[in-house]
Amino acid sequence: MTVVIASNPAAAEVPLPAIDVRALSRRLALPAALAALAAAAVLLGGGRAHAFVEGLRRGLGVNPGWAALGVALEVVSLAGYVALLSLVAGRATGRIGVRESAQITLAGAAATRLLPTAGVGGLGLTLWALGRAGLRTKAATRTLLVFLVLLYAAFLGSVAVCGTLLALGLVASKGPAELSAIAAAAAVLAITFCLALALRGDSRLEEGDSSAQRGLARKVRSATRLMGGAVRDACRLLGSGDPRLAGALAYWTFDAAVLWAMLRAFGSPSLLPVVALAYFVGQVANTLPIPGSVTGGIAGILILFGVPAAVALPSVLAYRAISVWLPAPVAIASVPALRATVVRWGRADASLPEGSALAPAQA
Repeated sequence: MTVVIASNPAAAEVPLPAIDVRALSRRLALPAALAALAAAAVLLGGGRAHAFVEGLRRGLGVNPGWAALGVALEVVSLAGYVALLSLVAGRATGRIGVRESAQITLAGAAATRLLPTAGVGGLGLTLWALGRAGLRTKAATRTLLVFLVLLYAAFLGSVAVCGTLLALGLVASKGPAELSAIAAAAAVLAITFCLALALRGDSRLEEGDSSAQRGLARKVRSATRLMGGAVRDACRLLGSGDPRLAGALAYWTFDAAVLWAMLRAFGSPSLLPVVALAYFVGQVANTLPIPGSVTGGIAGILILFGVPAAVALPSVLAYRAISVWLPAPVAIASVPALRATVVRWGRADASLPEGSALAPAQA
């Protein structure tokens, strides 16, 4: 079965990445079964089945006032993502502004919700949209990488700051200092590695490929140059001081604030660095294409830092409901709008004289 969404007959001519529901179900069947068996063994073996059911019931019954606050925070988070994408993509092609960035963001969110592949579905759709906007493959890839560098620089910086505060005891917590230190060190190493790629790219940018380089070594060097160039572009953008750069911080901060609001809703006065570290470290579990990995990761970190399980579980479930599933209908409904935009771009290209092409602003 293939899911195809179209707003009009002309839009149907544009091929969006299709979703094979049957193949997706077969792919998820084994991981879901294993996760369910593992959860059942832990819960029933420890005699905590009642606590789990109660936590699920409480999570779905969050106070409407706190839920409304969570929704408002999530809207601001998505607005930050749109602002950053409009800045980066808008420099590459004049076809992408705030409206088009919002369409790409929401359609990408729909792909991410439907395909549990650590956000790869959304990134693939973004890359596809950049190509349809007129960017060549290399330019589209580099534009997407610049966006990701800026977005995840805020992510890694937040982990480094929160982890350091907790590891050094500058903020009192009941959690293990070792975990905080490891998280902070990993974030610093990742940032250092990316900066090293940028510096190495600067020093070897003009060197030609040796005829002795073949296969994997050549691909690695090409990827290294591409990533180094993206980091340099991101650093230049940071130097511009454009206010839309704050979108990276807004995206992570306000999404984490939804988790904080849900913890407050269920009576946990958790410190902000603890909530932030649990949020960011828990997000790493999103690299595992297993249902419930992020929920379990965030809840597990919160429990390690002293949040009662009876509070952590419903809080994280409520956060995931607001952050992930509540925007899903709007995200899916945005796909036809993106298709219509791509059709408009195609018609504009078709009206150009033969042999001419829309030249992107970034090569």
